[in-house]
Amino acid sequence: MAGVAVVADGRVAVVVALGTLGAVLALRDLPLMLAVWCGLTVFSRHPDFGLATSAAGLLVLGSWLAQVRADSARVRAVLRVHRSLLIMLGLLLVWLTLSVAWARDPGAAEGELLAWYLNAGAVVVLTTSLQTARDLRLVLGAFVLAVLVAAALALAGVGLEPPQTADVIAAATEGRLVGVVGDPNFFAALIVPAVVLASVLRSTTRGSARLLLAAAVLVLLVALAATQSRGGLLAVVAAVLAAVVVMRGRRAAVLGAGAVGLLVVAVWFSANPGSLKRLQSAEQDRGNGRQDLWLVASRMSEQYPLTGVGLENFAVRSGEYVRRPGGLPYVDLVVDRPHVVHNTYLQMLAETGIVGLTLFMAVVGAAVSSARRAARRFQAAGERDLATLARGVLVADVGVLTAALFISAQATATVWVLLALGPAMLGLACARRHPIAPRSTARLD
Repeated sequence: MAGVAVVADGRVAVVVALGTLGAVLALRDLPLMLAVWCGLTVFSRHPDFGLATSAAGLLVLGSWLAQVRADSARVRAVLRVHRSLLIMLGLLLVWLTLSVAWARDPGAAEGELLAWYLNAGAVVVLTTSLQTARDLRLVLGAFVLAVLVAAALALAGVGLEPPQTADVIAAATEGRLVGVVGDPNFFAALIVPAVVLASVLRSTTRGSARLLLAAAVLVLLVALAATQSRGGLLAVVAAVLAAVVVMRGRRAAVLGAGAVGLLVVAVWFSANPGSLKRLQSAEQDRGNGRQDLWLVASRMSEQYPLTGVGLENFAVRSGEYVRRPGGLPYVDLVVDRPHVVHNTYLQMLAETGIVGLTLFMAVVGAAVSSARRAARRFQAAGERDLATLARGVLVADVGVLTAALFISAQATATVWVLLALGPAMLGLACARRHPIAPRSTARLD
Protein backbone atom coordinates (compact mmCIF):
# COMPACT_ATOMS: atom_id res chain seq x y z
CA MET A 1 0.00 0.00 0.00
CA ALA A 2 2.83 2.39 0.83
CA GLY A 3 4.53 1.58 -2.46
CA VAL A 4 1.39 2.33 -4.45
CA ALA A 5 0.82 5.52 -2.45
CA VAL A 6 4.28 6.82 -3.43
CA VAL A 7 3.02 7.21 -6.99
CA ALA A 8 0.18 9.49 -5.85
CA ASP A 9 1.69 11.39 -2.93
CA GLY A 10 4.86 10.76 -0.99
CA ARG A 11 3.31 12.16 2.18
CA VAL A 12 0.48 9.63 2.00
CA ALA A 13 3.07 6.88 1.62
CA VAL A 14 4.82 8.03 4.79
CA VAL A 15 1.52 8.08 6.69
CA VAL A 16 0.65 4.57 5.51
CA ALA A 17 4.09 3.23 6.42
CA LEU A 18 4.08 4.85 9.86
CA GLY A 19 0.51 3.68 10.42
CA THR A 20 1.51 0.11 9.64
CA LEU A 21 4.46 0.27 12.02
CA GLY A 22 2.25 1.89 14.65
CA ALA A 23 -0.35 -0.87 14.35
CA VAL A 24 2.32 -3.53 14.89
CA LEU A 25 3.70 -1.58 17.86
CA ALA A 26 0.26 -1.09 19.39
CA LEU A 27 -0.59 -4.79 19.18
CA ARG A 28 2.81 -5.91 20.44
CA ASP A 29 3.39 -3.31 23.19
CA LEU A 30 0.31 -1.28 24.07
CA PRO A 31 1.98 0.71 26.92
CA LEU A 32 4.73 1.87 24.54
CA MET A 33 2.14 3.01 21.99
CA LEU A 34 0.24 4.71 24.81
CA ALA A 35 3.43 6.56 25.74
CA VAL A 36 3.79 7.72 22.12
CA TRP A 37 0.19 8.96 22.10
CA CYS A 38 0.59 10.74 25.45
CA GLY A 39 3.66 12.53 24.11
CA LEU A 40 1.80 13.56 20.96
CA THR A 41 -1.00 15.17 23.00
CA VAL A 42 1.50 17.83 24.07
CA PHE A 43 1.62 18.93 20.41
CA SER A 44 -2.07 18.32 19.67
CA ARG A 45 -2.98 22.05 19.74
CA HIS A 46 -0.73 22.50 16.69
CA PRO A 47 -2.68 21.73 13.48
CA ASP A 48 0.19 19.76 11.93
CA PHE A 49 0.02 17.18 14.75
CA GLY A 50 -3.75 16.77 14.97
CA LEU A 51 -3.91 13.91 12.46
CA ALA A 52 -0.93 12.10 14.00
CA THR A 53 -2.45 12.33 17.49
CA SER A 54 -5.82 11.05 16.27
CA ALA A 55 -4.23 8.19 14.32
CA ALA A 56 -2.15 7.12 17.33
CA GLY A 57 -5.26 7.29 19.49
CA LEU A 58 -7.17 5.00 17.11
CA LEU A 59 -4.31 2.49 17.15
CA VAL A 60 -4.28 2.55 20.95
CA LEU A 61 -8.04 2.04 21.07
CA GLY A 62 -7.92 -0.94 18.70
CA SER A 63 -5.12 -2.58 20.64
CA TRP A 64 -6.91 -1.93 23.93
CA LEU A 65 -10.10 -3.58 22.67
CA ALA A 66 -8.03 -6.64 21.72
CA GLN A 67 -6.50 -6.61 25.22
CA VAL A 68 -9.94 -6.43 26.84
CA ARG A 69 -11.06 -9.44 24.85
CA ALA A 70 -7.96 -11.41 25.80
CA ASP A 71 -7.83 -10.44 29.48
CA SER A 72 -11.32 -9.32 30.44
CA ALA A 73 -11.06 -10.55 34.04
CA ARG A 74 -8.12 -8.29 34.84
CA VAL A 75 -9.71 -5.27 33.13
CA ARG A 76 -12.95 -5.75 35.08
CA ALA A 77 -10.99 -6.06 38.33
CA VAL A 78 -9.17 -2.79 37.65
CA LEU A 79 -12.40 -1.01 36.77
CA ARG A 80 -13.97 -2.19 40.05
CA VAL A 81 -11.19 -0.42 41.94
CA HIS A 82 -12.22 2.84 40.28
CA ARG A 83 -15.99 2.38 40.50
CA SER A 84 -16.61 5.76 42.16
CA LEU A 85 -14.43 7.64 39.69
CA LEU A 86 -16.10 5.99 36.70
CA ILE A 87 -19.59 6.66 38.04
CA MET A 88 -18.78 10.34 38.53
CA LEU A 89 -17.20 10.50 35.08
CA GLY A 90 -20.27 8.88 33.53
CA LEU A 91 -22.62 11.30 35.29
CA LEU A 92 -20.51 14.21 34.11
CA LEU A 93 -20.72 13.02 30.50
CA VAL A 94 -24.49 12.62 30.80
CA TRP A 95 -24.85 16.18 32.14
CA LEU A 96 -22.60 17.63 29.45
CA THR A 97 -24.61 15.78 26.81
CA LEU A 98 -27.85 17.19 28.21
CA SER A 99 -26.38 20.71 28.14
CA VAL A 100 -26.41 20.58 24.34
CA ALA A 101 -30.22 20.84 24.57
CA TRP A 102 -30.12 24.36 26.05
CA ALA A 103 -27.03 25.62 24.23
CA ARG A 104 -27.59 28.59 21.92
CA ASP A 105 -25.08 27.06 19.48
CA PRO A 106 -25.57 23.25 19.57
CA GLY A 107 -22.88 22.72 16.94
CA ALA A 108 -20.18 24.22 19.15
CA ALA A 109 -21.41 22.18 22.10
CA GLU A 110 -21.40 18.93 20.13
CA GLY A 111 -17.86 19.53 18.90
CA GLU A 112 -16.61 20.07 22.45
CA LEU A 113 -18.63 17.10 23.70
CA LEU A 114 -16.71 14.78 21.40
CA ALA A 115 -13.45 15.89 23.06
CA TRP A 116 -14.94 15.11 26.48
CA TYR A 117 -15.91 11.57 25.42
CA LEU A 118 -12.46 10.99 23.94
CA ASN A 119 -10.80 12.18 27.16
CA ALA A 120 -13.04 9.91 29.22
CA GLY A 121 -12.06 7.02 26.99
CA ALA A 122 -8.40 7.90 27.45
CA VAL A 123 -8.85 7.76 31.23
CA VAL A 124 -10.30 4.24 31.00
CA VAL A 125 -7.62 3.02 28.59
CA LEU A 126 -4.73 4.44 30.63
CA THR A 127 -6.16 3.15 33.89
CA THR A 128 -6.54 -0.41 32.62
CA SER A 129 -3.45 -0.68 30.38
CA LEU A 130 -0.51 0.31 32.61
CA GLN A 131 0.29 -2.91 34.45
CA THR A 132 3.94 -2.57 35.50
CA ALA A 133 6.37 0.01 36.83
CA ARG A 134 8.01 -0.02 33.42
CA ASP A 135 4.72 0.95 31.79
CA LEU A 136 4.27 3.90 34.14
CA ARG A 137 7.81 5.11 33.60
CA LEU A 138 7.31 4.93 29.84
CA VAL A 139 4.29 7.24 29.97
CA LEU A 140 5.89 9.63 32.48
CA GLY A 141 9.08 9.73 30.45
CA ALA A 142 7.21 10.30 27.18
CA PHE A 143 5.35 13.27 28.66
CA VAL A 144 8.54 14.82 30.04
CA LEU A 145 10.39 14.23 26.77
CA ALA A 146 7.61 15.77 24.68
CA VAL A 147 7.44 18.93 26.81
CA LEU A 148 11.25 19.12 26.84
CA VAL A 149 11.42 18.90 23.04
CA ALA A 150 8.75 21.59 22.72
CA ALA A 151 10.61 23.82 25.20
CA ALA A 152 14.01 23.30 23.56
CA LEU A 153 12.64 24.07 20.10
CA ALA A 154 10.87 27.17 21.38
CA LEU A 155 13.98 28.45 23.17
CA ALA A 156 16.07 27.79 20.06
CA GLY A 157 13.46 29.55 17.93
CA VAL A 158 13.35 26.82 15.31
CA GLY A 159 10.45 24.95 13.75
CA LEU A 160 6.94 24.00 14.88
CA GLU A 161 5.71 27.56 15.09
CA PRO A 162 2.03 27.86 15.96
CA PRO A 163 -0.45 29.57 13.61
CA GLN A 164 -0.06 33.33 13.71
CA THR A 165 -3.28 34.28 15.48
CA ALA A 166 -3.79 37.66 17.13
CA ASP A 167 -3.08 36.20 20.58
CA VAL A 168 0.14 34.51 19.45
CA ILE A 169 1.35 37.70 17.76
CA ALA A 170 0.56 39.70 20.91
CA ALA A 171 2.45 37.26 23.12
CA ALA A 172 5.43 37.24 20.74
CA THR A 173 5.44 41.03 20.70
CA GLU A 174 5.72 41.00 24.50
CA GLY A 175 8.72 38.68 24.19
CA ARG A 176 6.94 35.71 25.77
CA LEU A 177 7.78 32.12 24.91
CA VAL A 178 4.77 30.71 23.09
CA GLY A 179 6.00 27.34 21.90
CA VAL A 180 4.15 24.78 19.81
CA VAL A 181 1.18 25.01 22.18
CA GLY A 182 0.35 28.47 20.83
CA ASP A 183 -0.29 30.07 24.23
CA PRO A 184 2.37 30.97 26.83
CA ASN A 185 0.02 30.23 29.73
CA PHE A 186 -0.92 26.82 28.34
CA PHE A 187 2.75 26.16 27.72
CA ALA A 188 3.59 27.04 31.33
CA ALA A 189 0.76 24.80 32.55
CA LEU A 190 2.45 21.84 30.82
CA ILE A 191 5.98 22.77 31.85
CA VAL A 192 5.22 22.78 35.59
CA PRO A 193 4.10 19.12 35.80
CA ALA A 194 6.94 18.17 33.45
CA VAL A 195 9.43 19.70 35.90
CA VAL A 196 7.83 17.79 38.78
CA LEU A 197 7.78 14.45 36.97
CA ALA A 198 11.32 14.87 35.64
CA SER A 199 12.46 15.54 39.21
CA VAL A 200 10.80 12.45 40.68
CA LEU A 201 12.02 10.30 37.79
CA ARG A 202 15.53 11.53 38.52
CA SER A 203 15.19 10.68 42.22
CA THR A 204 14.12 7.11 41.38
CA THR A 205 16.61 6.51 38.56
CA ARG A 206 20.14 5.18 38.73
CA GLY A 207 23.14 5.89 36.52
CA SER A 208 23.80 8.52 33.86
CA ALA A 209 20.09 9.11 33.26
CA ARG A 210 20.07 11.20 36.44
CA LEU A 211 22.36 13.77 34.84
CA LEU A 212 20.20 13.92 31.71
CA LEU A 213 17.05 14.44 33.77
CA ALA A 214 18.77 17.18 35.78
CA ALA A 215 19.65 18.96 32.54
CA ALA A 216 16.05 18.52 31.37
CA VAL A 217 14.77 20.19 34.54
CA LEU A 218 17.13 23.12 33.98
CA VAL A 219 15.92 23.63 30.39
CA LEU A 220 12.29 23.38 31.49
CA LEU A 221 12.77 25.97 34.25
CA VAL A 222 14.32 28.42 31.80
CA ALA A 223 11.41 27.85 29.41
CA LEU A 224 8.95 28.39 32.26
CA ALA A 225 10.51 31.73 33.12
CA ALA A 226 10.50 32.71 29.43
CA THR A 227 6.73 32.19 29.21
CA GLN A 228 6.39 35.05 31.74
CA SER A 229 3.24 33.31 32.94
CA ARG A 230 1.88 34.45 36.30
CA GLY A 231 -0.27 31.36 36.42
CA GLY A 232 2.77 29.19 35.76
CA LEU A 233 4.74 30.74 38.61
CA LEU A 234 1.75 30.38 40.96
CA ALA A 235 1.51 26.72 39.90
CA VAL A 236 5.18 26.25 40.83
CA VAL A 237 4.54 27.66 44.30
CA ALA A 238 1.51 25.39 44.73
CA ALA A 239 3.49 22.36 43.54
CA VAL A 240 6.36 23.06 45.94
CA LEU A 241 3.95 23.45 48.87
CA ALA A 242 2.17 20.22 47.90
CA ALA A 243 5.50 18.42 47.64
CA VAL A 244 6.52 19.60 51.10
CA VAL A 245 3.29 18.13 52.46
CA VAL A 246 3.26 14.75 50.67
CA MET A 247 6.96 13.94 50.16
CA ARG A 248 7.60 12.31 53.51
CA GLY A 249 11.27 11.83 54.24
CA ARG A 250 12.23 14.01 51.28
CA ARG A 251 11.15 17.43 52.50
CA ALA A 252 14.73 18.71 52.74
CA ALA A 253 15.38 17.59 49.17
CA VAL A 254 12.14 19.23 48.03
CA LEU A 255 13.04 22.54 49.66
CA GLY A 256 16.53 22.36 48.19
CA ALA A 257 15.17 21.64 44.71
CA GLY A 258 12.66 24.46 45.10
CA ALA A 259 15.44 26.86 46.09
CA VAL A 260 17.52 25.84 43.06
CA GLY A 261 14.52 26.26 40.77
CA LEU A 262 13.81 29.69 42.24
CA LEU A 263 17.44 30.65 41.68
CA VAL A 264 17.30 29.60 38.01
CA VAL A 265 14.12 31.60 37.45
CA ALA A 266 15.54 34.61 39.33
CA VAL A 267 18.71 34.57 37.22
CA TRP A 268 16.63 34.52 34.04
CA PHE A 269 14.49 37.45 35.18
CA SER A 270 17.55 39.43 36.27
CA ALA A 271 18.89 39.02 32.74
CA ASN A 272 15.49 40.06 31.31
CA PRO A 273 14.22 42.90 33.53
CA GLY A 274 11.46 43.81 31.10
CA SER A 275 9.80 40.45 31.78
CA LEU A 276 9.81 41.12 35.51
CA LYS A 277 7.99 44.42 34.95
CA ARG A 278 5.25 42.56 33.14
CA LEU A 279 4.74 40.22 36.09
CA GLN A 280 4.47 43.20 38.41
CA SER A 281 1.80 44.87 36.27
CA ALA A 282 -0.97 42.36 36.95
CA GLU A 283 -3.24 44.93 38.59
CA GLN A 284 -2.75 47.58 35.92
CA ASP A 285 -3.51 45.33 32.93
CA ARG A 286 -6.26 43.40 34.78
CA GLY A 287 -4.53 40.12 34.02
CA ASN A 288 -4.42 40.92 30.30
CA GLY A 289 -8.19 41.16 30.33
CA ARG A 290 -8.88 38.04 32.39
CA GLN A 291 -10.64 39.97 35.13
CA ASP A 292 -13.18 41.26 32.62
CA LEU A 293 -13.78 37.76 31.27
CA TRP A 294 -14.16 36.45 34.82
CA LEU A 295 -16.68 39.19 35.61
CA VAL A 296 -18.74 38.24 32.55
CA ALA A 297 -18.57 34.56 33.54
CA SER A 298 -19.78 35.36 37.05
CA ARG A 299 -22.70 37.38 35.65
CA MET A 300 -23.58 34.49 33.37
CA SER A 301 -23.52 31.98 36.23
CA GLU A 302 -25.74 34.25 38.33
CA GLN A 303 -28.41 34.17 35.63
CA TYR A 304 -28.10 30.43 34.95
CA PRO A 305 -26.77 29.03 38.25
CA LEU A 306 -28.00 25.45 37.89
CA THR A 307 -27.60 24.62 34.20
CA GLY A 308 -25.23 27.21 32.75
CA VAL A 309 -25.57 28.39 29.15
CA GLY A 310 -24.48 25.13 27.57
CA LEU A 311 -21.17 23.49 26.81
CA GLU A 312 -18.76 25.65 24.76
CA ASN A 313 -21.27 28.49 24.63
CA PHE A 314 -19.57 31.09 26.82
CA ALA A 315 -18.10 32.92 23.81
CA VAL A 316 -21.46 32.67 22.03
CA ARG A 317 -23.38 34.35 24.87
CA SER A 318 -20.76 36.56 26.55
CA GLY A 319 -21.63 39.65 24.48
CA GLU A 320 -25.01 39.79 26.21
CA TYR A 321 -23.41 40.65 29.57
CA VAL A 322 -21.37 43.78 28.80
CA ARG A 323 -24.06 46.42 29.23
CA ARG A 324 -24.45 46.11 32.97
CA PRO A 325 -23.05 48.72 35.38
CA GLY A 326 -19.28 48.66 35.75
CA GLY A 327 -16.53 49.30 33.25
CA LEU A 328 -14.94 46.59 31.11
CA PRO A 329 -11.66 48.00 29.76
CA TYR A 330 -11.09 44.85 27.71
CA VAL A 331 -14.60 44.63 26.26
CA ASP A 332 -13.09 43.76 22.85
CA LEU A 333 -12.18 40.32 24.26
CA VAL A 334 -15.89 39.76 24.86
CA VAL A 335 -17.51 41.40 21.82
CA ASP A 336 -15.01 41.85 18.96
CA ARG A 337 -12.76 38.85 19.64
CA PRO A 338 -14.76 36.53 21.92
CA HIS A 339 -12.47 34.54 24.20
CA VAL A 340 -12.90 31.61 26.53
CA VAL A 341 -13.03 32.45 30.24
CA HIS A 342 -9.33 31.70 30.85
CA ASN A 343 -10.33 29.96 34.07
CA THR A 344 -11.25 26.28 33.89
CA TYR A 345 -13.53 26.31 36.93
CA LEU A 346 -15.36 29.53 36.09
CA GLN A 347 -15.92 28.29 32.53
CA MET A 348 -17.40 25.03 33.82
CA LEU A 349 -19.66 27.03 36.13
CA ALA A 350 -20.79 29.46 33.43
CA GLU A 351 -21.39 26.77 30.79
CA THR A 352 -22.58 23.76 32.81
CA GLY A 353 -23.80 25.34 36.04
CA ILE A 354 -23.31 24.20 39.61
CA VAL A 355 -24.18 20.61 38.64
CA GLY A 356 -21.49 20.42 35.97
CA LEU A 357 -18.82 22.08 38.09
CA THR A 358 -19.60 19.81 41.06
CA LEU A 359 -19.35 16.66 38.94
CA PHE A 360 -16.14 17.91 37.32
CA MET A 361 -14.56 18.62 40.70
CA ALA A 362 -15.69 15.20 41.96
CA VAL A 363 -13.90 13.50 39.05
CA VAL A 364 -10.77 15.61 39.56
CA GLY A 365 -10.83 14.95 43.31
CA ALA A 366 -11.17 11.21 42.78
CA ALA A 367 -8.24 11.20 40.35
CA VAL A 368 -5.96 13.13 42.71
CA SER A 369 -7.07 11.01 45.66
CA SER A 370 -6.16 7.88 43.69
CA ALA A 371 -2.55 9.07 43.45
CA ARG A 372 -2.49 9.65 47.23
CA ARG A 373 -3.94 6.21 47.94
CA ALA A 374 -1.49 4.58 45.54
CA ALA A 375 1.44 6.26 47.30
CA ARG A 376 0.26 4.92 50.67
CA ARG A 377 -0.15 1.39 49.33
CA PHE A 378 3.26 1.39 47.66
CA GLN A 379 4.86 2.76 50.83
CA ALA A 380 3.23 0.09 52.97
CA ALA A 381 4.45 -2.58 50.54
CA GLY A 382 8.03 -1.28 50.67
CA GLU A 383 7.91 -0.02 47.06
CA ARG A 384 9.58 3.30 47.83
CA ASP A 385 10.38 4.31 44.26
CA LEU A 386 6.81 3.70 43.13
CA ALA A 387 5.52 5.58 46.19
CA THR A 388 7.71 8.53 45.19
CA LEU A 389 6.41 8.40 41.62
CA ALA A 390 2.80 8.33 42.87
CA ARG A 391 3.44 11.36 45.08
CA GLY A 392 5.09 13.06 42.12
CA VAL A 393 1.96 12.48 40.03
CA LEU A 394 -0.13 14.01 42.84
CA VAL A 395 2.12 17.08 42.96
CA ALA A 396 2.07 17.37 39.16
CA ASP A 397 -1.74 17.29 39.27
CA VAL A 398 -1.75 20.05 41.89
CA GLY A 399 0.49 22.14 39.65
CA VAL A 400 -1.60 21.78 36.50
CA LEU A 401 -4.87 22.28 38.40
CA THR A 402 -3.49 25.50 39.89
CA ALA A 403 -2.42 26.71 36.45
CA ALA A 404 -5.99 25.94 35.32
CA LEU A 405 -7.09 29.01 37.30
CA PHE A 406 -5.68 31.06 34.41
CA ILE A 407 -6.54 28.91 31.38
CA SER A 408 -9.56 27.01 30.10
CA ALA A 409 -8.11 23.50 30.05
CA GLN A 410 -11.12 21.43 31.01
CA ALA A 411 -11.14 19.44 27.74
CA THR A 412 -7.37 19.40 27.07
CA ALA A 413 -6.17 15.85 26.43
CA THR A 414 -2.80 16.27 28.16
CA VAL A 415 -4.47 17.45 31.37
CA TRP A 416 -6.63 14.32 31.39
CA VAL A 417 -3.56 12.17 30.77
CA LEU A 418 -2.00 13.64 33.92
CA LEU A 419 -5.20 13.09 35.91
CA ALA A 420 -5.47 9.48 34.67
CA LEU A 421 -1.99 8.62 35.98
CA GLY A 422 -3.24 8.60 39.59
CA PRO A 423 -5.92 5.94 38.98
CA ALA A 424 -3.44 3.98 36.84
CA MET A 425 -0.97 3.89 39.75
CA LEU A 426 -3.69 2.89 42.19
CA GLY A 427 -4.69 0.05 39.87
CA LEU A 428 -1.09 -1.14 39.81
CA ALA A 429 -0.82 -0.89 43.60
CA CYS A 430 -4.00 -2.94 44.09
CA ALA A 431 -2.93 -5.54 41.51
CA ARG A 432 0.39 -6.04 43.27
CA ARG A 433 -1.37 -6.59 46.57
CA HIS A 434 -4.05 -8.90 45.13
CA PRO A 435 -2.69 -10.34 41.87
CA ILE A 436 -5.14 -11.79 39.37
CA ALA A 437 -4.30 -15.21 38.04
CA PRO A 438 -3.92 -15.30 34.27
CA ARG A 439 -6.75 -16.92 32.33
CA SER A 440 -6.00 -20.55 31.48
CA THR A 441 -5.89 -21.52 27.81
CA ALA A 442 -6.31 -24.90 26.20
CA ARG A 443 -3.46 -26.31 24.17
CA LEU A 444 -4.11 -28.04 20.87
CA ASP A 445 -1.60 -30.69 19.86
